[in-house]
Amino acid sequence: MRHGCAGTFRPPRPAPNRPAETARGQQGRCRLLSPGRPPAAPGAPAVPRGAPPSSANAPPPRPAAPAGEGFGAHVLPARAYTQLAAGGGDRETARLLGRAQRSKRLLLLRMVHDAIGEDPAVLGRLPAPAVAWELLTRAQRADAAAFDAVLMHPSTGVWASGLLRRLRGVSAGDVPLWVEAGHLHTLAAAAAIRAGTDFEIKVPVRDGRCVHLPSLGTVSFPGDLPQDGRQEQGPGLAGVRRAGGSVAVITPRLSCVLLPDDVGAEARGWRPTPAVRATAGTREWSVGLDDTDPYGPFIRGREVPRLSPQRLRSWRSLLAGAWEMLSRDQPELAGSLAETMRSLVPLAPAVRGEPYSATSPESYGSAMVGLPRTPTSLAVALVHEFQHVKLGALLDLASLCRRHGEEVLYAPWRTDPRPAAGMLQGVYAHVGITAFWRGRRLTAPEGAASLAHFEFALWREGTLRAIDDLDSGDELTDLGRDFVAQMRAVVAPWCEESVPEREAADARLLAQDHRAMWRLRNTEPPADAVEKLARAWAAGREGPRAGAPELAASAIRAEVLPGEQSHRARLVKSRWRDPDEFAWWSGRPERSGAPAADVALVEGEYAAAALGYPEEVRQRPEASSPWVGLGLALAGLGEERAAAALLARPELVRAVWLHDDSRTGSGAGASPVSLAEWLGAAG
Repeated sequence: MRHGCAGTFRPPRPAPNRPAETARGQQGRCRLLSPGRPPAAPGAPAVPRGAPPSSANAPPPRPAAPAGEGFGAHVLPARAYTQLAAGGGDRETARLLGRAQRSKRLLLLRMVHDAIGEDPAVLGRLPAPAVAWELLTRAQRADAAAFDAVLMHPSTGVWASGLLRRLRGVSAGDVPLWVEAGHLHTLAAAAAIRAGTDFEIKVPVRDGRCVHLPSLGTVSFPGDLPQDGRQEQGPGLAGVRRAGGSVAVITPRLSCVLLPDDVGAEARGWRPTPAVRATAGTREWSVGLDDTDPYGPFIRGREVPRLSPQRLRSWRSLLAGAWEMLSRDQPELAGSLAETMRSLVPLAPAVRGEPYSATSPESYGSAMVGLPRTPTSLAVALVHEFQHVKLGALLDLASLCRRHGEEVLYAPWRTDPRPAAGMLQGVYAHVGITAFWRGRRLTAPEGAASLAHFEFALWREGTLRAIDDLDSGDELTDLGRDFVAQMRAVVAPWCEESVPEREAADARLLAQDHRAMWRLRNTEPPADAVEKLARAWAAGREGPRAGAPELAASAIRAEVLPGEQSHRARLVKSRWRDPDEFAWWSGRPERSGAPAADVALVEGEYAAAALGYPEEVRQRPEASSPWVGLGLALAGLGEERAAAALLARPELVRAVWLHDDSRTGSGAGASPVSLAEWLGAAG
């Protein structure tokens, strides 16, 4: 066995008035086991990221349970670790991660209970936290699966983590604190409804009109609107009651909504959370579309529009197509995804380009995803975000990066510098994306295979380079370095696989364009080096030699410049991702918004592009795009020395060109190409 990984969650003996497996206790930890070596130090604690340590303002610890009683262990075998390090993981590995996340949720729930208990006044007119806790206990004992459905609903983690930060003064909120704290009572009501337990409890009405029961749906009280018809109201209270098999939600104004026996069916005042059941052969995935859960969206500012019937049909169709694709091309991934992903937060469609998507370690089992245009785009987004979910769960058991590292790196999928921890997440996601396109090359119908070839060529090279950059630093732990090495062992052979030349050439062009544009945006050469080079250039001296101090490495900017669009990159992407759009632009280049030199470059007319870009440089010397475009055009013409300077150190070429001294002497009237060739003399 190469590595074994164990995480242990140890709750105290359950008290009579608490869910049997919920407790405050030791945080989860990971011990690395290797033949002949002592266990490594504990890894990262399994607590919500961004929250203060659980010891802050905590009450005195309760007595621990006797040894061997009430204890459980999370063990990640070497087989599961190896699967995850390779970017994969079967259904059993997904279950192992899920069980560890369940312990994290239980711990979070207990931390919330105790934090509210320290100052019960935060609940306002709501009952004490013990009332909600007792109902959670009864629901768990009546139906453990029903309790888990609410506990493990993704928004539960978002709510609990956010509330703990707020109670400790780490963050503020727009919603009254008693409403957020009272969500504990709403969780208890949802769990009891699922478990079929009779109960009665008061819950907050967040905006005076709605009660959202997590994992179930939303109750609306249109009859409680003020007489003037205004839609905005303050928070209030409602009673939720289950008796004789019927569930009623009643407000102080005696508006009453009866939930149907089948809570998955719509009724007056009741809208269940939309759900999609996608099937492909014997494989099935049930996923909710959380469009009304107040804790579904975990990123502020991202609007979640309520799904219209038409938009819901679009989601059903796209999910069915994406699921069929994943089940056929990557059956192991499909199985573990179905085991893990419980809900999606559906965002509005992207106006242009790929849909926005995101995950959070606090929202295990969910992703925010913008409505895509095609099932393929949705499949890529699902793979991307599922990789983040898996790695986030692993990081709750083991530390792969050192904390508080200051190193920042270039990521081929970002316009900003990334810390090592963020880089690791991006690399892991793109191992999954590259694997998706690799499989898609073999199964895509005629006409769609070219896109798969292009995307595979683009991401295999970028991912491997990012792996090497990440490994070259000192931010990884020993386990992290092993994890990265196993990813490299998977990706490196992919770079030897054959790809059609046209697709491979466009992938190379796009990668070079992105990296050079990133350098111009994020790096700055030393000012003294720029001055020396500008004077030497103006004096007509020879260009710098390799290793010259004037060629010292550029520094990452503390303040990143605003981004600049690369029209040629947009055109290259559209050639493969949207051929109809590309054909339209090709027939109307003047309406594409791209400079003529960009259009010429994308069409392979390098000589015309090399003539056009210098004029753009003279007109807009501070801009980034003309400099990089010139380097790409010269590379296409075989002008390697000038191209190397413009693509490897474009920030240096531009800085020397902009320096006052470069406009004098022999530099006066010179062309950007001659400067690039002069600087490229170092090779």
